[in-house]
Amino acid sequence: MLSLQANQIQQFKIDGYLVLPQLLLKNEHEELVDLTLKQLKSSKKPYELEADVHYPGAPTSHNAPGGDTIRRLLSAYQRHTQYQQLAQHPNVVSGISDILQSTQLCLNLNHHNCVMTKQPKFSSETWWHRDTRYWNFNNKYLINAWFALRDELSANGAMKILPGSHRWEVPDAALDEHQFLKKDHRYNLERLSTERTIELQAGDVVLFSAHAFHAAGKNTTNKTKLSAVFTYHDKTTEAIAGSKSAALAPIFL
Repeated sequence: MLSLQANQIQQFKIDGYLVLPQLLLKNEHEELVDLTLKQLKSSKKPYELEADVHYPGAPTSHNAPGGDTIRRLLSAYQRHTQYQQLAQHPNVVSGISDILQSTQLCLNLNHHNCVMTKQPKFSSETWWHRDTRYWNFNNKYLINAWFALRDELSANGAMKILPGSHRWEVPDAALDEHQFLKKDHRYNLERLSTERTIELQAGDVVLFSAHAFHAAGKNTTNKTKLSAVFTYHDKTTEAIAGSKSAALAPIFL
């Protein structure tokens, strides 16, 4: 079982993310790719379409060309035992527990719990945002695990992050009505220049704070990018009763 080194934990605290290379064996991520492609082919619900998010590059409606392009397969944990095993990967559980100093880590099924399927031609660009913008918890100490099932490069829309942004206080005026950073706001200009692209090889995992600002470009290749994403927190991080964040009870790992 993985035990993070002190310098790795410190790096996460400073930057808001940490890459764990080759956490998945070749046969593990290849089997997950096969499973995901089958689920995409069968259009097994629930899923979110690119047309639903109205991001730049997305089809304008379900009836427009590419309007049936799946953006992500939802409820991954409930879909198949292979996704359940992935979400409970012992090295991910151990690593996140080390960062949070958690004695009881929880998997939250209400947020992420999906396979991102950034497809060619009709994929969209995602602007700078925090995942916590619409989440409702008593604190911000939630960590996402992003499993690269295939290589993730700038060309196919790899994640970009603003290092240290999980510690930022951002004025309301620097955000638009959807809580995206305004690219032309004076408060954001210097900070946006610090962006890093997190390129990954298949089998790599990146742990990142759900409160860190991140973004992604379009997939300009001819091959679908596949990434499984799950959200974790300590048992002391509790969802606000009655909110979407509390709809399903957490799984204690």
